Amino acid sequence: MIKVRFKTWCEDYRPLNWPIKHPYWCTGGGDGYSIIVAYADSVEEIQTNWPDATDIDVFEENTKYEFTQRFQQPSWFSLEVK
Repeated sequence: MIKVRFKTWCEDYRPLNWPIKHPYWCTGGGDGYSIIVAYADSVEEIQTNWPDATDIDVFEENTKYEFTQRFQQPSWFSLEVK
C-alpha cells in the first residue's frame, strides 16, 4: 500500500468511483485545484478514482494506516474487514 499526494483539477475533489478501498483527505488547494493525500494499492488506483490527478507523488509505502490529528480516520471509513 502506498500513501500519495496529488492535485485534482475540479471543484469536487471526491473520487469518481464509490465506495473506495482506502481513505483520503483534501489538504488544501489553489487556483482551480485541490491537493489530496490518499492511501492506495497503486498509482493506477489513484488514476482510476481521480482521472484528472496530476503531480502524483508517492511519498510512503505502508503496511497499515496511520491516522493523526491532521489525518483523522474519516467517518465513512471502517477498519473492519467485510
